[in-house]
Amino acid sequence: MKKICLAVMVVLLCGSVSAQKPHSDLHHELGINAGPVSFAGSFFYGTIGFFTALGGSIGHQAVDMNLYGHYNLHYYYQVAPWCQVGVKGSTECAKITRFSDTLRTSVTSIDRYAIITLMPSVRFTYLNRPWVRLYSGLDLGCGYLASDSRSGKSSESDDSAGSNFLFAFNVTAFGVNVGKGFYGLFELNAGFDSFVKVGIGARF
Repeated sequence: MKKICLAVMVVLLCGSVSAQKPHSDLHHELGINAGPVSFAGSFFYGTIGFFTALGGSIGHQAVDMNLYGHYNLHYYYQVAPWCQVGVKGSTECAKITRFSDTLRTSVTSIDRYAIITLMPSVRFTYLNRPWVRLYSGLDLGCGYLASDSRSGKSSESDDSAGSNFLFAFNVTAFGVNVGKGFYGLFELNAGFDSFVKVGIGARF
């Protein structure tokens, strides 16, 4: 009888381990997400936009600023139940159009800006459940700022172009993943990642 009970317990234990194995083996994570703009980008574009608008008002010219959003791709590897390490790549763009007058009869210049970042990342999970994960994170890496200015009369040719490398950082104050193999995410960030972003991803 003891042997039978022992055999049953072994079978139940093996079944439990087997049921947990598909989730414990999901060490890799790949996701894509998007948001309106990063804090770093909003500071940069806001500074440019303020002085551009100020100059336009003094010269009685109209100015338009278009933000094209922040887009991000990430990969993480689970090194512990509470810790993931990985890398993030992101880009965000903006365009500033200046007109000759407030009626916007003709374009005098078009300035385009793009910020591209690549940041190694670490995430700390403080609630780890099969369907829900809550986490915070820290990213440190480099960024690349590219810009070009085109005359409204000859929009096909570059008048001037520039680029600069930047130190990039980000703090994920709050993040949540909902789902097992496939999941959706929501994050609040401060730095070079979009300050509010949503996305989807997969663990494998």
